Amino acid sequence: MTHPVITRLEAAQAAGPMQAPVDPTPGPTSTIPLSAPNPGPQREVFGFVSAGVIADPGVGYPSWDFSMLSTVAYFGEHVNWDGNIIQSGVGWAVWNSSTRVALINAAHRQGVKVVLTLILSDGKANQPVMCSGLGWGDRTIAQGIQQMTAGGADGINLDYEGQNATCVNGQSSQSMLISFVQKMHAAMPAGSYLSMDTYSGSGEGPDGFFNLPALAPYVDSFFVMAYDMEYYNWYGQPAYCSRMCLGPTAPLTNYFYNDTRTAVEYTATVPASKVILGVPYYGRKACISPVTANGYPTSSIIAEDYLDAAAEQAYSDTAPNTYSIHRDPHDPLGQERFDIWGSIANQCARELYWDDFASLGAKYDLVNRYNLRGVGIFTLNYGGGAPELWCDLRDHFSAGHVPATATVDAQQTSTAFTLTFAAGQGCGVRAFDLQEQDTSIAQPWTDVAANLAPTTYANQTYSGTLTINGFPQHAYQFRVRTRDGHGYIGAWSPPVATQVLPGATPAHPFRGMYTLDAYGGVSPDASPAVAGTAYWPGWSIARAGHGMPGPEAPQSGLVLDGYGGFHPYGPDITAVLAPTYWQGWDIARDFAFLPTGLGGYTLDGYGRLHPFSISRTAGFRSLGTGPPPPMPVGGTYWQGWDIARKVVIFSDGTGGYVLDGYGGLHGFGVGRPAPPDPTLTAYWPGWTIARDVVLIPGTHSGYVLDGFGGLHPFAALGDAMPPAFSDGPYWHGWDIARGVWLLPTSTLSQPAGYVLDGYGGVHPVGGAPAASPTPYWPGQDVARGIWGA
Repeated sequence: MTHPVITRLEAAQAAGPMQAPVDPTPGPTSTIPLSAPNPGPQREVFGFVSAGVIADPGVGYPSWDFSMLSTVAYFGEHVNWDGNIIQSGVGWAVWNSSTRVALINAAHRQGVKVVLTLILSDGKANQPVMCSGLGWGDRTIAQGIQQMTAGGADGINLDYEGQNATCVNGQSSQSMLISFVQKMHAAMPAGSYLSMDTYSGSGEGPDGFFNLPALAPYVDSFFVMAYDMEYYNWYGQPAYCSRMCLGPTAPLTNYFYNDTRTAVEYTATVPASKVILGVPYYGRKACISPVTANGYPTSSIIAEDYLDAAAEQAYSDTAPNTYSIHRDPHDPLGQERFDIWGSIANQCARELYWDDFASLGAKYDLVNRYNLRGVGIFTLNYGGGAPELWCDLRDHFSAGHVPATATVDAQQTSTAFTLTFAAGQGCGVRAFDLQEQDTSIAQPWTDVAANLAPTTYANQTYSGTLTINGFPQHAYQFRVRTRDGHGYIGAWSPPVATQVLPGATPAHPFRGMYTLDAYGGVSPDASPAVAGTAYWPGWSIARAGHGMPGPEAPQSGLVLDGYGGFHPYGPDITAVLAPTYWQGWDIARDFAFLPTGLGGYTLDGYGRLHPFSISRTAGFRSLGTGPPPPMPVGGTYWQGWDIARKVVIFSDGTGGYVLDGYGGLHGFGVGRPAPPDPTLTAYWPGWTIARDVVLIPGTHSGYVLDGFGGLHPFAALGDAMPPAFSDGPYWHGWDIARGVWLLPTSTLSQPAGYVLDGYGGVHPVGGAPAASPTPYWPGQDVARGIWGA
């Protein structure tokens, strides 16, 4: 990679004419000396500032938090082909004015260094300007040091951007650069700071313009310009597009050029204590087609600074209700943001890739992980006083900072185990988010907890623990991120892994138990998390959820929507063959699996049962596609009357019952005549208060749940009546009970299980142990069903 596009643009501005007058006479007449070094950052925080805006109250030094800066690089003064510093343009005028004095005094008061950037750039293959400028380098050294010392600055930053070529004197531009830097280092006053801007790919080897090992003895730091990578990543592997496309300007991983690769190559070449990782406070946007990640530009590509990027959603050119926010799908650890919206003026879909609080935080974590000298910002004025940016720096580089980490034992002998999480951040940790991934079944990252408050604060570190549940013989990994005192969300931590051993001691009397909410969410009740495939936020359309029978139950199953659509959760269901679907008609009420798990029946509101079959696996073993179940025999049908509520199928697969809203149970057969209707202990003619029905495992008997929480036993022909429960919840006069499930160990004489209320509360009955944690939505009647195995 060669010199970034963005620095060429900034350099051109520094060389251009003044847009506003400056006082050519410095005042006050001298700068104050540098006080003790700023104790705030524990690594160097090095930021560039554009010459023309340094005093701007919105983006210049009056807006900055100097407590989180180490070095400010004034950008800058240009070097001519003859080695002389060009005495015109914005860069020269502002440096030689009272504006520079005010900047340096503001910085020095807080222990922050200011360095002068000298700029020389050459984009031609034979490097005539670079070769000539380096050949006259003694002039640059003398004039640059004079500008530094007379201006009260603390050092020089060299922004020399070229290529390795053979100059007319027979020397290479690389060797001439090394000689120039060596002379500059020798001539600078003792204690001066010399830094050099280098390419992100310079760590690949010593054959480019920057020979890092040869330069390292003579510079205090390398500012690595690790941005503008999207201009090169489309033709490197892995490539996500066939020509120039939008993408992260500084990806963390998974692109050909990325920050992790830069950190690895640089630290293998020069000491990490000399490496400053530059990060972009800007992004790029364009009209695109097709509308997707890494969109192909159909217009000019425009650089946009952080402040403008953050304001795009509210900008007048953004078409209403078109703005969407995404994270780059190819670099999940990097969390680079891209936004898509409709542009009114351009009549196109626009895409903007940029780095926000989260993706910058991931880069800062990389700096800490590789123990680099620090982080560099291009440029400070692109972010100005945005509080989240300063908070992000404080969170990662202030005294007492502890990166967000998750800790777990490598092996587990119980299905319930402890995950520890911690972080120490300058802006405070208000809460943690935690995710898990079941790697045994290639499950995507799934939320375990969100906005979980820390329970401990000691030695400037916030921490807490969480009980995790897992399936035996499954491997998991976990990651954590923080929400700080301002509400900003940090980057995900590196994952940590564990395995639940075969034969692990069960922590509960069930393998898994789950609650369905009205919007389609499947939440664990003291159980391993599972990944769903459908969710309708704000739309109460989910009607039922059940686990698929089998040796892995209940890690997979189905969610039924009101139109009759099936939506798998977990890894084992590959397809559902359900010929009945009521588009736009909310009439599906429940479904039940046959014991084989290869199919079952959907219940509509009129009482009709509709067969479905599935294609499934067990772990990684394909079990094929089940044959269509036979049409049920018997049952009851209420044409035009939405009164059917629930359906259950016997564990022997011979038939089942349909529950109506009044509490009646109506038998149907599967491949044989319908069984007799059971003996009931409760029935409410004309009152639709029945909410659920459950069978005692291995029997045709069970319980009907009413809306107040009452459980009413019923008995099949020849069975003894199950006992009434003396414990469990009851809400007299309040229709809030929503579901019931019995433990697999239940018997006709000793049933036990759980009742679900509409807020998500899970209440033991029959002596079942309490289950915790479970989802809970206080004041919101959104829980719809409960099941397990």
